[in-house]
Amino acid sequence: MTWFITLLYALEIPYIALMLMVIVGMFRVHKRPHSDKTPSVSVVIPAHNEEVDLPRTLESLAQQRYEGELEFIIVNDRSKDATESIIQQAASQDSRFKLVNVLEPSKRFAPKVNAVNTGIHEAKGEIILASDSDCLYPETWIKGMVSHFEDDVAMVVGYVETDFRKHNLVERFEATDWFSLMLVSRSLTHFGWKFASSANNQGYRRSAFDAIGGFGSSGRAPSGDEDLFTQRMGKLPNMRVVFASSPDTQVKTSPMSSLGAFLNQRRRWVSRYHHSMHYHPAFLASIACLGFQSIMLSLGILLSLFIPKLAPWILGIWALKLGIELVGMFLGTRQFKRPDLWGPLGLNSLAWAIIHPFFIGYIIIRSFMRSGEWKAGARSYRKRFYQRKVREFKRKVKHAYETLL
Repeated sequence: MTWFITLLYALEIPYIALMLMVIVGMFRVHKRPHSDKTPSVSVVIPAHNEEVDLPRTLESLAQQRYEGELEFIIVNDRSKDATESIIQQAASQDSRFKLVNVLEPSKRFAPKVNAVNTGIHEAKGEIILASDSDCLYPETWIKGMVSHFEDDVAMVVGYVETDFRKHNLVERFEATDWFSLMLVSRSLTHFGWKFASSANNQGYRRSAFDAIGGFGSSGRAPSGDEDLFTQRMGKLPNMRVVFASSPDTQVKTSPMSSLGAFLNQRRRWVSRYHHSMHYHPAFLASIACLGFQSIMLSLGILLSLFIPKLAPWILGIWALKLGIELVGMFLGTRQFKRPDLWGPLGLNSLAWAIIHPFFIGYIIIRSFMRSGEWKAGARSYRKRFYQRKVREFKRKVKHAYETLL
């Protein structure tokens, strides 16, 4: 089994190095900008059958304190419940709210992205803030996010955390896992790696959105592809992507309703990465390393139960991995004042770290068994992609033939 140990260590060592980089990134302090500018802002919120959570979200938005021109564009995407009437009521009470209806599905974008895109086309603001219909915001959210838009900033990636509802084990694991993603995203952004963001808390210049051609390929994933969108923003010349993590910019999102819903959400997220045609190579390498090391480590732990000779090697690298992850979680929970995610004696974070490789391995395997295939209406993204490549090839051949004549 020497080959197995060699392969496992070849995957674990880069992963551990990446986690050490995340820890170092926690101490890369970036000076908080203090801009007094108050550009016009459009907040775009997509909503599909959200009568339960939407009232709290709209109430939270209505309490925003911002001195500049502000509008809330709430996009009703063919809801069959009371979502539209809730938006209408908010608009009748506050002129900043505007109802926009999506009547037909898009053949180009996934439904959620199509709703946001429709809202952006109706928006008048210089700055677009995008979030979701099950989120809560501090009253300083808009002002805090806008303050990060220095002249060379194209996009602001905002911090998101899970808002506990039932305080059960599934919610606790989800909250800890989400927190770990935020820590990684923040640290990599501090190093200048513009790789990832959450659709629950994004801000970008309207001019930057237009400059990259809108959502484009990042809009075809089942629920949108925030990572690809962020990477496309990061390619704009002489522009930056920054991370906003101060308390005045933090957004709370509702947890998944059940374990099944949580697993299906993560399956959809992982399914995005089956399509490697547009991602930054370093980002793909990081995702591949995380996935394969999780599968190999999970398999190694199970095999060590039956092959005692493997146990010291497997348990040794697993202990090192757990130790580094726990150091990162300890520092992160202290920086963000989230001792509840650390737990008594670190037991909450320890439980997450132990389960994590099995969780990731399961999600990856399930994503291949039931992939959240990129869709453009009823036609798969892959089919559209290759059809376009064939058309481009035919045009080149035709042009070469006409040139020879």
